[in-house]
Amino acid sequence: MTMLPHPFYKKSSDFPVPEDKVKVVDEFHKWIKDQERFPNYSREHAHLFLHACIWDMPAAKKAIQKYGSIRLNSPDVFGDRDPMLPEMQFVYENAYMISLPKLTPEGYRLLVYRLRHTDPSKVNFGEATKAFCMFNDVQISEDGPINGYVVIFDMKGVRLGHLAKVQFGPLRTFMNYIQEAHPVRLKKIYIVHTASFINQIMALVRPLIKSELLGLLKFTTNGPSEFFGPEYLPEDYGGELKSIEEFHVEQRKFIETEYRDWLIDTNNLRDAPKDKKAGYLSSKITSFKSLEID
Repeated sequence: MTMLPHPFYKKSSDFPVPEDKVKVVDEFHKWIKDQERFPNYSREHAHLFLHACIWDMPAAKKAIQKYGSIRLNSPDVFGDRDPMLPEMQFVYENAYMISLPKLTPEGYRLLVYRLRHTDPSKVNFGEATKAFCMFNDVQISEDGPINGYVVIFDMKGVRLGHLAKVQFGPLRTFMNYIQEAHPVRLKKIYIVHTASFINQIMALVRPLIKSELLGLLKFTTNGPSEFFGPEYLPEDYGGELKSIEEFHVEQRKFIETEYRDWLIDTNNLRDAPKDKKAGYLSSKITSFKSLEID
């Protein structure tokens, strides 16, 4: 059982249910409480999942079922969610994960992901996947059910050596979670400064990508200034905002100090095992290290 408020830590009152949606949220929450294997999901969970699914009840039920089962069966991605663990600190030292303050005219939040250090030895793909999911949970807690998210994956500094660091188990878990259970409205994914070997990357991940997500992808060898004005972007991209490094340092500290206990508490947001013999199914299967890449 969780001990702290979820999915919104300190801002539940800031995200009221729209008056015309109160009945459907209450109905969905009642259904949630009747599911024996579910953790103690709150009414805010019902609101969040319905909002993410455009108020489609069957879709929301399917998503929250996936949410709990994936977290149960993938402890390497969703267990030990302490941002102060050495492996999490390693990720924060070597990768940028930031949210930008200005929403787009449509009300979308921009999120930027980029290498901080380009040495492939500085990448642990499995732990980075865990840190990514933790970061997104914090962002949902801060934003509430907003209109949507736009992701900017910056490939600057990515080399073929990074491809060998990809672990198939965490990648499969991540793709399943993002497409089936992540309670947000994902609007667009921009892959900027696209590497010359992007086709090799897509050949690896395409079997895991559904057509809906594939339709959100946009590739460019340029930076994000091709799509967004300077008022939305950090100075690294010619924007008017402070640097990615400054955002990263601030947001990392915020997660470590304000959200550490909350993230640890999210370890309990998972389904109960079906029986006593049911254990965790680790997604640490293999990596792509043995691949020969031309």
